[in-house]
Amino acid sequence: QEEPLESEMPPWIIARVSTDRHVEAETMRFTAHSALLEIRAVSTTTDSVNIWCDDMLIPALANRSPTRPPGYTVGQLTLTEDSGAYAAGLTADDTARRYQVRVLRFRFTWSRP
Repeated sequence: QEEPLESEMPPWIIARVSTDRHVEAETMRFTAHSALLEIRAVSTTTDSVNIWCDDMLIPALANRSPTRPPGYTVGQLTLTEDSGAYAAGLTADDTARRYQVRVLRFRFTWSRP
């Protein structure tokens, strides 16, 4: 699921993968693809989203290669953007405080030989 259900409340970690660029050979066959892994961490405090990102997600993902499906070559994940923690538009019902969000974006490439 790309977004939480309306009844679900944070904390959340939402991951989304999208392909945004393709390179063609002279035969008009795609030879390389560029993709983006976007991870959105949402919680009640700045400290909690920073701990998730700095201590868990970035060390686990940065410069690592995703599991390669048979017949494909997959490049390593490169952290290209880090939003830093910021206040979201969503407010906690019990405290009336805005939830904190941090977005990490990793680029990687993949191809079929």
